[in-house]
Amino acid sequence: MRRSSRLAGAALLLIAGLTAACTDGGTVPQGGDGPWALNGLAAAPIGAPVQGSIDAPPSKGAAKILGVAALSGTDVVLSVRDGTCQVALLPDSLTEPTSTAPTSLGSPRPAGRTGSSDSHQEFPGNVLEGKYTLASSQIQPFTFATVGCSEKAMTVKIEGAGESAQVKKKSGDSLWFWQEGQSVVLAVGFPEAIHRPASERSTS
Repeated sequence: MRRSSRLAGAALLLIAGLTAACTDGGTVPQGGDGPWALNGLAAAPIGAPVQGSIDAPPSKGAAKILGVAALSGTDVVLSVRDGTCQVALLPDSLTEPTSTAPTSLGSPRPAGRTGSSDSHQEFPGNVLEGKYTLASSQIQPFTFATVGCSEKAMTVKIEGAGESAQVKKKSGDSLWFWQEGQSVVLAVGFPEAIHRPASERSTS
């Protein structure tokens, strides 16, 4: 019976995630109760080319960028905007903003009992503490990406990066990353809300 409940919960999470992915760029209700703790984090210091690219049309409003990591020649940008956790990929070492916003994947702030996790056995439940939402999609130049969004943290799993992937922290005080086989996991947020494998922790 417990397994059936978990499968039903996973299905609801997938539906919520896909809905978020389809409404990227629009205004998403923040949900939850009171101010969003994740939105209260300090913005990562980044250059105008990255900020300008993330905010380029058809995006609406300025995103708060919480972390940037270089992954095999690509900048992985983690941000929040309009109550949504968002990941976007940009070419490394931009000198000018792009004319249009890059392809991105977003998942909304949890509301009510959406995405509750108490087992921490599967991504992003094995990384994020408490309630979360998720969204997943194919993403170039890698294979697949999954975004998990909670009250105090967000995490991104990039599949297809390869076991020899080169990852480097570029900006963001609360940014962590680690490797899981062919995948790379990145997370930003409050330390108490993020479960990281002790043997695979890395911040630089």
